[in-house]
Amino acid sequence: MARACRRKDSTFEISQVKSVFLYGKPNKVKLNLLSCMQQKFCELANENIRIICKTDGLLLQLVKNDKKDSAVRKLEKQSRPAGLNSAFCQAAFDYAFTRLSNRLNTIRKDMYAEDQTIFTQSKVLFAMSLMEQPKEEMSAVMKELANGKTGFYKDCADTLDSMDKDEFRFLMQEFMDSYAVHAMEYRIPHISRAEVPLDSRLMKIEESANIKAPYIISVTDPFNRNKRFAVPLNTSRHSLHKIKSNKMAGSVSVCIKNGKLHIGWAYTRSMKQPKTSVVRGVDTGITDVFHTSDGKAIGSMKPVLDFYHNTVEPSFAGLSDLRNKKRSVSHYLRHHKDLPEDVRRSLIQKMDRLDYMMQTMDAPYRKKRRYYGMLDREIHKSVTGYMDGLKRDTFTVIERLDIKEFKKSRKVNGMFSCFARGKTQEALMKALNWKGYDFVEVAPEFTSQVCPVCGNLDSANRDGKRFKCICCGHEDDADHVGSINIRERAVNKDLMDICEKHRYGNGLQNALKDYYMEQNEIFKKQHPQGMVS
Repeated sequence: MARACRRKDSTFEISQVKSVFLYGKPNKVKLNLLSCMQQKFCELANENIRIICKTDGLLLQLVKNDKKDSAVRKLEKQSRPAGLNSAFCQAAFDYAFTRLSNRLNTIRKDMYAEDQTIFTQSKVLFAMSLMEQPKEEMSAVMKELANGKTGFYKDCADTLDSMDKDEFRFLMQEFMDSYAVHAMEYRIPHISRAEVPLDSRLMKIEESANIKAPYIISVTDPFNRNKRFAVPLNTSRHSLHKIKSNKMAGSVSVCIKNGKLHIGWAYTRSMKQPKTSVVRGVDTGITDVFHTSDGKAIGSMKPVLDFYHNTVEPSFAGLSDLRNKKRSVSHYLRHHKDLPEDVRRSLIQKMDRLDYMMQTMDAPYRKKRRYYGMLDREIHKSVTGYMDGLKRDTFTVIERLDIKEFKKSRKVNGMFSCFARGKTQEALMKALNWKGYDFVEVAPEFTSQVCPVCGNLDSANRDGKRFKCICCGHEDDADHVGSINIRERAVNKDLMDICEKHRYGNGLQNALKDYYMEQNEIFKKQHPQGMVS
């Protein structure tokens, strides 16, 4: 997704990709050929999944979904069966690779949601942890990625260097135990029916000349590269208008459902974003989905919050108890190697029973999936509500949530992860981009702790949803204060220069502290009677 990174009153063109659908009714011969192609694609994808899982040294490429890596492409060429179209085989391999990559990243995100550590926060460290790499190797890789600059990788390297061997070993044991549990929830995928991606090497869609159907698709037979067969395609009047007005993007997806041919056609739409005159700050909250600088609260996370705390958390508490019992038994066995054989056998059987109970305890995950569904619905409703009331000349300012920090408490980190603020903002940015509205991301530091009246920066100013400045006494909703400060980051030239000069880390925080301290001193001199004792 393209991200806006410009300032107010500029105009540029963006490109977005969306899909329409076409439908065909092939005869029995062509339907059989398409069904065989779809079945063969699924067989190839499942075989490639088995090959990739057996191949060592691809964990990092899988986590990154790096299909262009030389080792991945070499494996793909080696796994091609004889007698099939090479482009068709490549599409099946890439499909299998992406499915495995999505599985690993889903596991990683779930692990990070439960217990935030650098080993689940970083894709590189996640892969190296699965490969059981030593701490020194991980630190060296992070320093190499940091390249002498401050930021996320430098913080990871410093965190690793500060760990002793026992702490690192304990965290690795916790990581592997957690991964084993989540790997049972998200099993290795098996493809029973798939939408077959076909690029220009395998198909061609063109307007028809002598038949009523508006389009014809010519598909290359994967079992005979010299043979092509054509199928007439129909679509709705609305979709037909979109196809004629836009350019096709990349490949199409082909699927046989109930004896009918379904084709997903991706097209590219370009849109010029207008000049903006109104600047609006948007703060992504915990109880309110959005809070704008003009005082509007959009959406409520309270039902989702209540469901999580009252249903999901107690359910996972039982799972955590089982995991802790297994860990304690394992720890006892490692440190008491002179136990009688019958006692050792009994403890091993106990670990097996605990492991079985964890694997068969699926109720927590069903509740978590329900929670994710509730969250997605509320986010969609809130984003739609924000977009409905948005004018064309509005410039939206949101905080950048891709800065990685390790200084917050586990509870606070859990709240941020639990309510998926980053996911909410991603949905908002996609909607803004698709509709052609202007937006920018700004640094999030101290936006919820700074008084917009006097500039006082103090964590004591905020108490949950309530904001009361300890300097001037200004009271307001904390999320509203945050949205005002977020807006200020895009209109105040001094703040813009500070954020441009100091991109990440302590340098930015210290510069912002100095600026707000200066502003607060100016306010005190101008309003000596307005101070709170």
